[in-house]
Amino acid sequence: MKKLTVCGILIAALCVAPAAMARVAPIPYAALGDSYSAGEGNDPFDGSCHRAERADSAYPRILPGLVGYLDAPSFHACTGAVTADVWKRPQPGRPGQAAQTDYLRPGDRLVTLTIGGNDLRFSSILAECLLRIDCTRSELAREVNADLATIVPKLVAVYAHVRADMSASGYLVVAGYPHLFALGPDAGCNPLISPHESAWIDRLVDRGNARIAAAAQAAARADGNVFYIDVTGEFAGHELCTDDPWLHGLKLSIHEGLNLVQGSYHPTPDGQRAYATAIAAFLRRPGVRSALTASATPRSAY
Repeated sequence: MKKLTVCGILIAALCVAPAAMARVAPIPYAALGDSYSAGEGNDPFDGSCHRAERADSAYPRILPGLVGYLDAPSFHACTGAVTADVWKRPQPGRPGQAAQTDYLRPGDRLVTLTIGGNDLRFSSILAECLLRIDCTRSELAREVNADLATIVPKLVAVYAHVRADMSASGYLVVAGYPHLFALGPDAGCNPLISPHESAWIDRLVDRGNARIAAAAQAAARADGNVFYIDVTGEFAGHELCTDDPWLHGLKLSIHEGLNLVQGSYHPTPDGQRAYATAIAAFLRRPGVRSALTASATPRSAY
């Protein structure tokens, strides 16, 4: 009887141990970036940077619930941010917004980031496509081609400065941008942007994403802990001109005067969840989870 009792205790201990080991203290998490990280378009906002207040309206607020080991975000993404606003200067026109790296803490084990779209003037391109007969042949289109040739070093510098101000053993996770339009016979659902222009804009997104991925790979070779997340697959079938779009179409904004572009062409709450889902899939990998929740320097997740 005594032997059975001891065995029963041992079996109970073995059953409980894995569950106890699975529980970890949440790790510090910071969310930086531009309007796609802030939740632009999903009112209400918490200040001049248009950070969406609702828990379901910006992926940094959604992500901890999907992952299970992240603290609530230190949330400092800001609409309109360009690469210089992440580390070089307080963001012009956004009262109270310091350079985003100023908000980082040495203990931040995870930082998420979207940046680069404003350097490539995506909003200006969209505004021009709404107004011109063929925006693909404009002077701005030629300037954006030139911007694509110089964006990678700017992004690498951003990633290096973020990595320098967060935990040395943490991960910087950089996300790209989704395609805006579904291609095919219905691509011209917005009468102001032709199917030809829609396809060109999506190719521009691909070219921008390729530069972001290349910069993340270059930064990873130098530092080791920078990772790129492609979100185009998460949005597939939910672009504009589909039956269930996860992006706002034309949306009138009155937050900073009458504006047709500011809240338009940004992820809806469903689109923000798509971002969170794509990033969470990476963070839930066993190797990534154990690396980020360990006290030692994490090994590469690649």
